[in-house]
This record gives sequence, structure tokens and C-alpha cells, in this order.
Amino acid sequence: MKSTDERSNLKTLTILFKTYQAVLKKVKESLKSSELTINEFTALEALNTLGSLTTSDLTNRVLLPNSSMTYVLDRLHSKGLINRTKDPIDSRVQRVALTVTGKDTITNLYQQHESFMRPYFEVLEEEEEQQLQYLLKKVGYKAADKDATDEAQKEVTKKLSKNMI
Repeated sequence: MKSTDERSNLKTLTILFKTYQAVLKKVKESLKSSELTINEFTALEALNTLGSLTTSDLTNRVLLPNSSMTYVLDRLHSKGLINRTKDPIDSRVQRVALTVTGKDTITNLYQQHESFMRPYFEVLEEEEEQQLQYLLKKVGYKAADKDATDEAQKEVTKKLSKNMI
């Protein structure tokens, strides 16, 4: 028979997976009218937040395999939402940036998406939401074999210094 700790860990994992599935369903519902996939939306959001990125940096940020990112970038480029250029320092490196249309699209869509998703997080007090972010990052960093406490704490400290939380 499993110990209480083992059952608790499995229960937490089950809750995490069920929550992920429920939230993912709502994210898809939010993006349905945009004609963008979740991966396309995430790539546009990263470019909007971080500016021009190399394909490699964007791939790491969005957490997609290279082959999937190539497909996403091809689709975004065909929709006129991004530009791809050779890096001026290293021509083997491709840089990706939003077009004016891409910037307008993600700005408007992000506002709609945030308004759609916000009610699902309003069940949490602001402090609870911040704690949830910290705890999820802590587990995520540990699962990625990074020093969970240090990485999550650095993120919280960085945001606190910028008054983001």
C-alpha cells in the first residue's frame, strides 16, 4: 500500500492534469474566432512581449519542437503577421518579428483573450494567484531539472523589483 505522501503526490498530479485540460478547453474556446491555433497565439504573444527573436529563442520560449515551430512560423508568415530576416551578425540565424498587422492582431486578440480568461482566475485572491504562479514555476523548474527554488524565487524577485506583482 502506498504511503499518504505518495497518494498526495498522485492526487496533486491528477488535479494538475484535470485543471490543465479544463483551462486548455477554455483557451481553445477563446481563440476559436481568431483563426489562430494556440501555438500561433503563443508565438505572437512572445514576439509582442519580447520583440524580435531568433527562431531558436522563440522555439525555446514557446516550448515547441523545431519542426512544429517551422510550421507555425510558415503559417504566421503566410497570414502576414510576422517577418523573417537573416541576422545581420550571423546569416545562419533567422530573426522573427511582428509586422504592423501582427502587432495589431495580437494586441487586440490578447485583450479579448484576457477578458475571456480572467473570470476563471477571479476565484483566486490576488495573493493566491501570485502564490499559484510561484508554486507552478517551482514544480516546473524542478521537472525541467533546474534548481526549482532559486529559479522561481529569481522570477518572483524580478517581478517584485518591477512592481509587476
